[in-house]
Amino acid sequence: MRIVKLFIGALALVFTTATYAVEKIEVMSLEEGASSPAASIEDIAWLAGRWEGSGLGGLAEEVIAPAVDGQMMGMFRHAGSDGELVFYEFYLFAEIEDTLVLRIKHFSPELKGWEEKNDYEEFPLVAIKENAIYFDGLTYKLTNENELHAAVNVEGQGIIAFQFTRR
Repeated sequence: MRIVKLFIGALALVFTTATYAVEKIEVMSLEEGASSPAASIEDIAWLAGRWEGSGLGGLAEEVIAPAVDGQMMGMFRHAGSDGELVFYEFYLFAEIEDTLVLRIKHFSPELKGWEEKNDYEEFPLVAIKENAIYFDGLTYKLTNENELHAAVNVEGQGIIAFQFTRR
């Protein structure tokens, strides 16, 4: 199973999942040697919007733009329970070779990249089900028209859950 590493400089972040009051969301893995299923960006058009909620013990916000040329760009912002910014993610959902992939870059509040200049975290598609998309180690699930749940498998922490409301 793919596990995401979250870090800021040399400081390791430690989060617990016990404080989240969200439904348990399945996080899937792409089996070794398996290929991602066929998919197009239109299959996930429902993700577009501005989402605010909770996760990682603080405030979380996702802004996902509608598709253009087979891609949807997005931004994630996390602030601790004290309101202090912790990190950003800039990402894109992209059609590549008849499937979808999610590519993410992490940044500190000062916009210093965590990954090397040309590197990013990549999440291949595992499955798309009704109102849910499963990437390798990361899931988005629309529970109703205005509620989005997400979960990511974080190294050393297990599954971290997020609950968002459409704004």
